Amino acid sequence: MLEVNAKIGVQRVQFTPSYYRSSYDQYKNGFYRDLIAMMKESAVDSFIAGCLMGRYAGFQRDWSIQPYEDENSGDMERAEFLRSMIEALDTRLFFKKIAEALFYKFSVIDFQWDIIDNKQAVIDFKYFDQKYFRYDPQDGKLKIDWGKRLEEIPPEALVSETKEMPVMLPVLPMYILKNFGVESWAGFIETFGEGIIIGYYPPGMDASLKSELETAVNAIARSSRGTAPVGSEIKIIETQRSTGDHAKFAEYCDRGASITILGHANAVIESPGMKIGENLAPWKVRRELALDDISFIQRQMNQFVRTVYGKNWADARYPRFSIDQSEPINVRERLDILDLAWQQGVIINPDHWAELGLKIYEEQQPLAKEANPFDLQEEGTI
Repeated sequence: MLEVNAKIGVQRVQFTPSYYRSSYDQYKNGFYRDLIAMMKESAVDSFIAGCLMGRYAGFQRDWSIQPYEDENSGDMERAEFLRSMIEALDTRLFFKKIAEALFYKFSVIDFQWDIIDNKQAVIDFKYFDQKYFRYDPQDGKLKIDWGKRLEEIPPEALVSETKEMPVMLPVLPMYILKNFGVESWAGFIETFGEGIIIGYYPPGMDASLKSELETAVNAIARSSRGTAPVGSEIKIIETQRSTGDHAKFAEYCDRGASITILGHANAVIESPGMKIGENLAPWKVRRELALDDISFIQRQMNQFVRTVYGKNWADARYPRFSIDQSEPINVRERLDILDLAWQQGVIINPDHWAELGLKIYEEQQPLAKEANPFDLQEEGTI
């Protein structure tokens, strides 16, 4: 099993402008630890977490293993062995941990091996936090960080990396603005958002009455009640609070996060006012992004398949791992199409009904509309 430097411990982050600038400068120079820790911290925000769940759901699809040759019995047996091995793992979590490379730059997963049917097989996996690894400035390779030295990651481990901008990088500034901009917003409200209280006194009022008026103004400012000397006046002037609206400010941040993670702003536009669980459509990831994620995970899984295959066979007849990329079935639309085909006399394959979730018996025959003897028309009529 892969060993890491446990002394690194729990990483603490500070959401201050200086810390963010420092972490981002290190990120640009190839040191990702601090900025990744900030990005992971931002994932606890309820809105961002909801967007991430929608993004994860986009690649949780059915998968399959195709043999090197469909007609070769040996290839088929080996593909079945690998399919059974992967099915025994928690594939939903496995896919998510691979996808962390898309969100945080890279992901490292190690495996627990055992002998099954005289073959080396993976029986479990362990994901490691990004803080334990660092890119070597000498060769640009990701390695285990032991402080003063860097060590190679064992070749059996699955190292997933992205050359594109990590998804959570542009989300982080939105999180900081939304959650830690509140402090600046509170200061703004204290200065400009409260009513202004002014005390008026007639010319020539002596110092003692002026002092009483000032005391009255201060009392009203503190508790909205007080007394004032006769002959004076106290006026409260409301400020134009439309100069700033924190709700719109937070909405702007959520919109940016939604577009980055899901590919659209529907999670902000359509979700307000909905009951929890009423409609998850606004949180559905854009199909193009889901297909990109699937393509990335598929490549990493094929690398994993090759690693396991290479430990047992040396002929390089690798099976192919694939994730279903078909368009999700729109039940209402499919029913309308089947009904139209039926009305036009098309013979319907029972498998089309099985795709909609109906249990079809093996002896079920294709469905065909019977001719209606009373629907005959005379020749030459319309």
